Amino acid sequence: PPRPSAPPALPKADGVDQPVTPGFPTVVLDDTGRPTVTIPSEAPPADLKLAVLKLGSGAVVAAGDDVTVHYEGINWNTGVIFDESWARGEPATFNTAQVIAGFTAALVGQTVGSQVIVIIPPGQGYGAAGSPPDIGGTDTLVFVVDILGIG
Repeated sequence: PPRPSAPPALPKADGVDQPVTPGFPTVVLDDTGRPTVTIPSEAPPADLKLAVLKLGSGAVVAAGDDVTVHYEGINWNTGVIFDESWARGEPATFNTAQVIAGFTAALVGQTVGSQVIVIIPPGQGYGAAGSPPDIGGTDTLVFVVDILGIG
């Protein structure tokens, strides 16, 4: 039988606000759900760190799924936003197997409707080569991600 079609993607994460995790960047959302992220002044953690900002009640993201998300990527070391879907005005869809390891780790196992923040060390980001011009080989990345849909 044909696979049932996935429900339409959400306009923004609609999950339940979760307690703030100490040591993470501060996230403030505007009316559209677009985040403003403030990076702490201390050095970034050496290991990948993940926190759920809003806990959604939708389907669970599995490895290999096509996921529709809104995201913002910030360089912890420079504070520069290097990529974001909110600025383009539409979410992005990609497969969890086709992004950097730290981004995959932020998605798989989370639920639709959730918003997560992930701190990605260079080894799970772009590695020693970085991603010029905005990401150096030793830069830690921060992503805020709204998980809007699967399929």
